[in-house]
Parts: sequence; structure tokens; C-alpha cells
Amino acid sequence: MRKMSNLLAFTMVNSIWGVVYGMIGPFYAIYVAKISGGLEKVGFSFSIMILVQAASSYYVGRYSDRLGRRPFLFAAAYMDAVILFCYTMADQAYQIYILQGLLGITNAVNMTIRGSLLADITQADSRGLEIGRFNALVSIFTAGGFTLGGFMAKDFGLQSIFYFGAVTIACSTVLLFFVHEPGGAD
Repeated sequence: MRKMSNLLAFTMVNSIWGVVYGMIGPFYAIYVAKISGGLEKVGFSFSIMILVQAASSYYVGRYSDRLGRRPFLFAAAYMDAVILFCYTMADQAYQIYILQGLLGITNAVNMTIRGSLLADITQADSRGLEIGRFNALVSIFTAGGFTLGGFMAKDFGLQSIFYFGAVTIACSTVLLFFVHEPGGAD
């Protein structure tokens, strides 16, 4: 029963985050291009993010085995909230590059911890089904976020999406208190 409530809470928080990242997703590249000064700089900024993500993933996985998964999720969520807020203040390409590098770290945390924690909190005999259901629900909420983001950008401007996303991510971390790691790593 505890694994099911863990999975439900983890699905809820990731669905909320899916809405936020869906809202930001299509407009994020436009915003980065606008601030950084061109499409070629968007490609470079995304390369920075992916390279930092690649370098960080190993360490995130290694230390999450020792320290637990939840501390990494809390840290990444609050860091994401700050980063999203900082995007609204960035007005130089180098600032975008720094934010992209920081986003690479949080992406590494989210990807690595998401997979590890899902394996920890799902039943071995139905793991594929449970993870498939998790991914389906998060994807549905992300799709809703894409639609919501379009309306928000049109009605309130691009920066409103970043503000809303930052507040939503920070507040939704409350749900992480309901996710308990097996083995007492809480």
C-alpha cells in the first residue's frame, strides 16, 4: 500500500511539473533566441545545457544512492524555480548560457532521480505497467501545459509563464513530503 501512495504522490508532483514544463517548452526557445541574440546562439545555449547535464548525471546517480533521492528532488525543484525566475531578468547572452548550464544540472537530477525513484517505489512484478501509467499521465498533463502556455503567453506575455512556473514548481514540492523512499532514506 505504501508503494502505491508513494507512486501516486510522485505521479502528482511530476504531473504538475509536466504542466509547467509544457507551458514553458515551446516559448522557451523563442525567449532564449530573443535574449541571446539569434538562433545560432540558441543552439549553443542548448548544447551547454546538454553537456552539463551529461557531466552531472553520473554524480547525481552516485550520490543519490548514498544520500537518498528526495534531497536531490527538493534541491532541483527549488533551483528550477530560481532559474525560471532568473530567465525573466536575463538580458545578455552570457546570462542565458549560465542559466542553461544550471538547468543542465537540474535536468540531470530530474532524469536520474525520476528513473531511480520509480524503480524504488514500484512493484517488481508490475513495474513496467506502473511506469508506463506514470509516463502516460505525466505526458497528458504536459500536453495540457502546452495548450495552457499558448493562452498565457498570448494574454499575459512570455515572462508570465516563467513567473507562474517558478511559483508552481516551488509550491508543488510539498507533495514530495508524501513520497517515502524504501529503506528509510527519508
